[in-house]
Amino acid sequence: MGDYCTLKSGFAFKSKWWQDSGIPVIKIGSINQDYLNLSNCSHVSEDKISLAKDFIVSGGDLLIAMTGATIGKFTMVPKMHKTILVNQRVGKFFLGENPINKIPFIYCTLKQPEIISEIINRGQGSAQPNISASDIMSIPCVIPQTDEINNFNLQTAPMFELIINNQVENLILAKTRDLLLLRLMSGEIDISNIGF
Repeated sequence: MGDYCTLKSGFAFKSKWWQDSGIPVIKIGSINQDYLNLSNCSHVSEDKISLAKDFIVSGGDLLIAMTGATIGKFTMVPKMHKTILVNQRVGKFFLGENPINKIPFIYCTLKQPEIISEIINRGQGSAQPNISASDIMSIPCVIPQTDEINNFNLQTAPMFELIINNQVENLILAKTRDLLLLRLMSGEIDISNIGF
């Protein structure tokens, strides 16, 4: 895989830096297969951005869990209008200036059962599964000719763009739902006169 892109484990934030608000930091618990849960992020103060500047993520970036029960699970980052950082043990694939142009091939490669098994197998051997970025990058996979990969990425990038946009819409809808439920439960909104 290392012939196609690079992968680095996120920044090692100190536990004393965690706070209830500020810049969100994605941890391994935030990664579910094909879904990034941004509601349970930890936070750090804005002055930590400069320390972790290589681990700022944006829409279309691809992340993978490298430790624990979520090892090998990966997801794309939705397009957000805020700074988000990545904690250690979450790998960030470096796919260039516009990751959406390269994400289809690596995403589909990671979906292959042989690749998933290899990641899980390489992560075994300790009390808690753990895999390094170099272990993932050394996993053998078929790399077609460059023009074939480019054509595949070009043809499928619009679908991945749609997936990323849908993730953003899902986040907005979930926040709206939570806000409405809160107001319904508190009696702030009355729906007793709505006929069904």
